[in-house]
Amino acid sequence: MVNHPFPFALLKQIAERCKDHAADLPSRVEAVEYWRGVGFMLAGRRYVAAMSDVSEILKPPRLTKLPGVKHWVQGVANVRGKLVPVMELASFLGERAPASSRTRRVLVVEKQDLINGLLVDHVLGMQHFPKDKLEEIDEQDVPERIRPYVIGCYRRGGEIWPVFSFDALVGSAQYMEIAV
Repeated sequence: MVNHPFPFALLKQIAERCKDHAADLPSRVEAVEYWRGVGFMLAGRRYVAAMSDVSEILKPPRLTKLPGVKHWVQGVANVRGKLVPVMELASFLGERAPASSRTRRVLVVEKQDLINGLLVDHVLGMQHFPKDKLEEIDEQDVPERIRPYVIGCYRRGGEIWPVFSFDALVGSAQYMEIAV
């Protein structure tokens, strides 16, 4: 007669061998929450806007000019059946718009029941920054006339990324008064 170990003892031996050969659990890693935004260039400076603020990015569409509006109002475009006013953001902010139009894009922004197309020099794509790294802006980081529309900045690789606030823009009486 062959001497077999009891089933419970056999299971205990198997469990011990599994523990001996098992890999350690990974160490606990703290997850970093990231803020996401759309990077863009405006008058030679880089900015970023909250991803949730930009509903669409377009090549500059065909525009219908409007009479009696300020110089920074470029016109109105039909974007998928919606009339979208397109504004030259650099001109509104008192900056010079670039002469080249190959890289220019329109950021379509929907805020406070308004839809606007904001013409920028270049779109730099999606940008990610740790949420807890938002800093206050320094006076030398952003021109004075643009500061009311910037809510802070992120720094990465020696570069400053001011966060442009479209809420502040559409809340501005100066921006809302487009008639000459």
